[in-house]
Amino acid sequence: MKRELSRPLPLETLARLAPFSPFYFHRVFKQATSMTPARFLAALRMAEARRLLLRSSLTVTAISAQVGYSSVGTFTTQFRRWVSLPPERFRQLARQLAGVPVAALLPVIRSRAIVAGQGPRALMNLDTVDLPGLLLAVVAPHDGGRNEWWTAAPRPLPAALPATVPPGEHRARVLLLRPDRDTTSALVDGTPDSFLIGDADLRIPAEAGGAQPILPAARSTLTVPVRQVRVTDPPLLSATPLRWLLGVSQAGWRGRTPVTAERRSLRTA
Repeated sequence: MKRELSRPLPLETLARLAPFSPFYFHRVFKQATSMTPARFLAALRMAEARRLLLRSSLTVTAISAQVGYSSVGTFTTQFRRWVSLPPERFRQLARQLAGVPVAALLPVIRSRAIVAGQGPRALMNLDTVDLPGLLLAVVAPHDGGRNEWWTAAPRPLPAALPATVPPGEHRARVLLLRPDRDTTSALVDGTPDSFLIGDADLRIPAEAGGAQPILPAARSTLTVPVRQVRVTDPPLLSATPLRWLLGVSQAGWRGRTPVTAERRSLRTA
């Protein structure tokens, strides 16, 4: 798929390469990736478009054609749907973070107490193995809804899940960004040695949404094991962590706290 992003790749063509029947290929593919072939292909196209917006000087029209879209309007609509920003705005955002190492952001996050979700209305903690770096976590409903809830923390702190996550069955994904790597290497390029990744099922009970705050000492902790990224892992496309980290980096460079909009819990609808 990655080598043929500019070409139409219908299910029948992909199934012949396996070789499987289209029905069996569709089922096996979804089991391996958690996405249908068509949705996974669309995600790969958006991931490549994000990379080209950051690393090349190609126009949005040229990039849309290079990743398989005949209409730049359709491409822009789909990009906003997946990434939550229009292509040119994403380009500006990503380029402001290019070259900023993760290690440079960690002291700012710790000293200014601007870790997302760390307030008294946090539901629970998401943690991982005891390694240095920046822990990012996203929670999304199992039923395929488009809402996502992001949270973050500098290791060794756990990431506190904000109370805005509704009750129900969810999927949690964590990313552990290596401190010696560029933030965009992990969050835009998807360079395998720049981060570790992990997944876990998560159930938020209905009573967790009560009016009383959950004290840090009483919060349960879900420990998510991490591993090297695999080719079957769907790319993470949301611009939310980039927007938040840009606010952090600007706070560090300018010696001031981020604007209020960058301090809110990391949520993208």
